[in-house]
Amino acid sequence: MNTSPCIKDCYLSETMMSSLSTAEITLQINLSPGDRHYAHLTIPALVARHEDIKQRLLVVDCCRPQKTKLVDSDSKYPLPAFLAQVEEIISLSEGFLKEGLVSEVIYLQPGAPIFKQLSSKYLNGAYACTHSAGGTANMSYWAAMEIPQTRYIIHFDADMLFYQKPGYSWYQEAVAYLQEEPGAIFAVPRLCPPVDGGGPDAPSLQEGRPFQSFTGYWMNDWFSTRLFLLDKVRLQARLPLVKGWLKGELLARKYLKRAYPLDPEIILARSLWTTKDRRIILKNSDAWALHPPEKGEYFLELLPHMLKRIADGKAPLQQQGREDVILNAWKSNGA
Repeated sequence: MNTSPCIKDCYLSETMMSSLSTAEITLQINLSPGDRHYAHLTIPALVARHEDIKQRLLVVDCCRPQKTKLVDSDSKYPLPAFLAQVEEIISLSEGFLKEGLVSEVIYLQPGAPIFKQLSSKYLNGAYACTHSAGGTANMSYWAAMEIPQTRYIIHFDADMLFYQKPGYSWYQEAVAYLQEEPGAIFAVPRLCPPVDGGGPDAPSLQEGRPFQSFTGYWMNDWFSTRLFLLDKVRLQARLPLVKGWLKGELLARKYLKRAYPLDPEIILARSLWTTKDRRIILKNSDAWALHPPEKGEYFLELLPHMLKRIADGKAPLQQQGREDVILNAWKSNGA
């Protein structure tokens, strides 16, 4: 792993960490039909870690991925089955709204005018496809950044698992550091459970980009869409993201029938690299996240137990330092 160590004295006082009003921030979670089997567990858990934030927005992607070179939508997402799944996720979302778990739900339906608006504003009109080349979400991420009216937006994908120690607010610390670092646009908590027993500390054992180390955080140039806290004002100043050589690359991919469109995090990274913008990763071990790459029956079986252990800040030794959930590690620890 390449590192570029740099020590910066930037300790945060309690005043700095408590200066952000919850009226200035939105908790935003993306949902799609693929989340229907576990969202009833993951979303309440995410909201519980941010219960002081009153503006809680669900963006629900109801669009079937379009056909691409890599994805045959008709075979992978048969329309009758997909529409039934959409109804399931809408019903679940409406339940969250009625319970008061969230304050607003936005449904992204096929052909919605917002897609062209997002394309124009964020992508310089490069494309208005709802999904990326591999069938993964695309427009729903730009919507997640555009729809909230607050300066700061906390975004989670619905499958993310998250720990936060009672009494600690990761986003207060993150915003304080963003205010100290004018070159940072995004901030995140620890990407994974910290490694017990000391040793060299790093954002994760899977983090492949070079990073700089400061007193309370690391900085690097990757912008994952799984989880982030966004300074919307700073991002707006960089729009549109697609211009120059990046727009040329997208046009070439389109007409040469290569993988197209690109994932939003690739668009963000390649665009923000040119302006030398960065992402802050907190070192504080009082909050961390996990991402489950596999969400089949085994995951669903283990999920209630995992959520209980994560709520207590516990993770198996094999999981420590790794962002992607290792299911067998959780099974061997009392599931």
